[in-house]
Amino acid sequence: MDTKVNIYFYCYDLNIPSGGIRVLYKHVDILNRNGFPAFVLHQNPGFRCTWFENHTPVANAVETRIMPNDYLVIPEEIFTEISKLARGIRKVVFNQNCYLTFSHGYSLDKTYKTISYQDKEVIAALVVSDDSKRYLSYAFPELKIIKIHNSIDPNLFSYNGAKKTLISFMPRKHSDDALQVINILKSRDAFGDFEIMPIADKTETEAAHILRESLIFLSFGYPEGFSLPPAEAMACGCIVIGYHGMGGMEFFKPEFSYPITNGDIINFAQTIEKVIDLYKRDKNILNKKGEAASQYIFKNYSPEQQEKDIIQFWQHMTENRN
Repeated sequence: MDTKVNIYFYCYDLNIPSGGIRVLYKHVDILNRNGFPAFVLHQNPGFRCTWFENHTPVANAVETRIMPNDYLVIPEEIFTEISKLARGIRKVVFNQNCYLTFSHGYSLDKTYKTISYQDKEVIAALVVSDDSKRYLSYAFPELKIIKIHNSIDPNLFSYNGAKKTLISFMPRKHSDDALQVINILKSRDAFGDFEIMPIADKTETEAAHILRESLIFLSFGYPEGFSLPPAEAMACGCIVIGYHGMGGMEFFKPEFSYPITNGDIINFAQTIEKVIDLYKRDKNILNKKGEAASQYIFKNYSPEQQEKDIIQFWQHMTENRN
């Protein structure tokens, strides 16, 4: 590979837990480990995320000059804004949530034109789920779209069969739904000995510890390009109840999880109560479901599969860049 070619992953200066940003750092680490010079490109000098341990190479937009021979990888949400500022540079869209594709820079006005994925400088789009690939393939039928599997770190999100009577969830998305579901069950005295644990303002290590101890995880994220939290919970052997967010359809299997239609509050609450009752009657049934969920996640979303996908894509890009 020509060492003069650098790959820059544009990233917000946001130092709070975010699965999407964590994925960007993972991609850069994998590329450097395999001989591809890559950097997370933050806005300001000296910034890097510290809520998870990393030694990832970072650069900043103030001091970095991206050359025409380089690649700029742009998140879906800010694609139009960054593309307007980075003309003459080859671009790859890293679309981690297809439902944000048209959230910035687009209009309902039929005559309004803006830079889109159809721009000649966009050479490909990366997605993280089958649902996102289906979405972009319909919106941009001529665009090269490649699915890169996400991975779950087995050193953090490991299977634990010795669960506590703990129900955890992440309140960052649709906290109003969580408030309804939890208070409905409180009014029915349905929780019994179960504790409720919101996972907020936690490091990656702290969140993983809670998931390893949780018997049940509630998923409120929607819409999602992939939906990492329930996948990480399944990896830890949790019984996941809730929204698959569309992107999570591919792993929200009814054999070991309980998918709920988005916004169906009563069914959500009823399902939690049923699972708690099942636990009281026969813990082994839930233990087997949790183990099956963990096995499925690590079989289909392994670090090895993610690395293979990433290297295969960038080898093709750099070998055929002319």
